[in-house]
Amino acid sequence: MALNLVVCLKQVPNPDLQFQVAPDGKDIKREGLNYKVNGADEYALEEAVRLKEKHGGRVVVLTLGPKRTEPMLREALAKGADEAVRVAYDDPAAFDVGKNARILAAAIRTLPHDLVLTGVQSDDYAYSATGGLVAGLLGLPHASVVTRVAVHDGDLEVACELEGGLERVVALPRPALLTIQFGANTPRYAPLPAIMKAARQPIKEIGPAALGLPGWDAIPLPYAFGVVRLSPPVAKGHAEMITGPIPEQAKKLAQLLREKGFVRR
Repeated sequence: MALNLVVCLKQVPNPDLQFQVAPDGKDIKREGLNYKVNGADEYALEEAVRLKEKHGGRVVVLTLGPKRTEPMLREALAKGADEAVRVAYDDPAAFDVGKNARILAAAIRTLPHDLVLTGVQSDDYAYSATGGLVAGLLGLPHASVVTRVAVHDGDLEVACELEGGLERVVALPRPALLTIQFGANTPRYAPLPAIMKAARQPIKEIGPAALGLPGWDAIPLPYAFGVVRLSPPVAKGHAEMITGPIPEQAKKLAQLLREKGFVRR
């Protein structure tokens, strides 16, 4: 029951950085930024590697992005992926999730896939839409916010996180697409020998022609999309700073909590 597993990875700006809006107001300033793998995608990769280790098969990692994404792909190879594919799409912002999903779906069609895994959402845009859109475009059954995956002879049993600590367990036929929740597993560290080996492995680069597309700017879309403005959120309210010696600060804080109705005596 060897599985062909495809994992979609996204590279995002390091969230620890302070971002500034670019002069045109439609993106952040990207000069000098450093990037990392999207947080939820790390759990998707780990889930795929664990399934491969348990059931056999191959893990292919796939990303949509410029040349700078290749170190992320090599890290995935060092953690257990067997092949890395980069769709050479050089839009540094790539805001249009519908267009991104169409390109990813076209790439996945060229790969054997029993199971496609993505992270539940991206750290930068947090749309939580890419996985579901790709599933729809490929005609695959899918489940979102997945915390546990079990593979049986003909189908999958997956647990999906719901509000209030509840979970829903569903059965899906294969092939299928799952979006993996944060904390579904514990992502592994790459050992040094694997890192050295991954540094020598080739990364397959594909463009629109290989996907049967006329060009990145000629993909037929059912809508028009454009970024009007990007801006920091407007500050609301104010903070009250409590100063003085620690005992006085504690008394003032307790009094404030009582006045606000958080503490009743």
